[in-house]
Amino acid sequence: MKALKIILIILGVLVAAILIVPLFSPATAKVSAEIEIALEPSQIFPTVASFVNRWEWDPWVSQDSTADVKLEPLEGYVGSTYSWIGEKVGTGRMEVISVKENQYIESSLWFGEVETPSLVEWTFEPTDGGTHVSWSFEQDTKWPIERLGMMFGKIFLKSSFELGLANLKEYMESLPQSESSLGTVGVETQNSMFALVAHGAGTMETIGVQLGELYGLIYAEVEKQGLQVSGPSFAHYLDFDEATGFSNYRAGFIVDRAGKDAGEVMAVEYPEIQVVQAMHTGPYEEFTTSYDEIDKYIKANGLEITGEAFEFYVTGMMTESDNSLWETMLAFPLK
Repeated sequence: MKALKIILIILGVLVAAILIVPLFSPATAKVSAEIEIALEPSQIFPTVASFVNRWEWDPWVSQDSTADVKLEPLEGYVGSTYSWIGEKVGTGRMEVISVKENQYIESSLWFGEVETPSLVEWTFEPTDGGTHVSWSFEQDTKWPIERLGMMFGKIFLKSSFELGLANLKEYMESLPQSESSLGTVGVETQNSMFALVAHGAGTMETIGVQLGELYGLIYAEVEKQGLQVSGPSFAHYLDFDEATGFSNYRAGFIVDRAGKDAGEVMAVEYPEIQVVQAMHTGPYEEFTTSYDEIDKYIKANGLEITGEAFEFYVTGMMTESDNSLWETMLAFPLK
């Protein structure tokens, strides 16, 4: 009988603990962690917002060799999803629902078959040494079991978030960083100009060699006609096939007055036009990143372009040996 009393007392204490202790725990559980990463926000934000290579630093999936991960990044980030299934990590899905470029990410997180998602937020604040990154989690819990479980779960989540941020820092800082930058993107007037040009065609892998040959041909004709080069050499891309990477283009020199057609070299006069433009500083191999940024500006501002593009080689290998200092004005004519 005495033993039964003791058992009942113990059970009573346990039931009381299960019912009473959670009353002192908030209904909304919050966990956060932060870290300093020695990179600019713009160098970190796209990786986190798009879920690209998430498995390289994720604190849970990286510890489950059975995990099957599916990434579905979208342009503009909103709607990008990250889902997983594994023996240790179970199943889940995350979806980006709001962003402020290089500043903030808000995502919904579903574990298993739950209907109501948790909230995941990221903030990126520039500092003298790089970026202060904060990662937080918020979930509403029901009394008493969910609240009691989360009281202990928060300890695990906190350590996991700290591990994830440490992994992210190590991963991001180990990546080769871009040597290029892009100036302010905006709509400007491209003045009318005289030029001598020659036609070329090919992919990005072959155009570089072709341009050198065409410039030699054009420059010889500039001298023959007694013209003066009055601006940077340029490439005028007439079209671009995204499937093959093939372009038809003109290589050209801006000259001081109208020239004459001569064999493969043609004299053209470009009219004044409106363009979206920005200065790319750095290697030519990193044009893609700058083109993507200009494309985002065009779409964000509802602009219509002709499908053509100009690259004006303001500073290049002929005058500067350090390719990180090469300057190229990228311009997209507007309709």
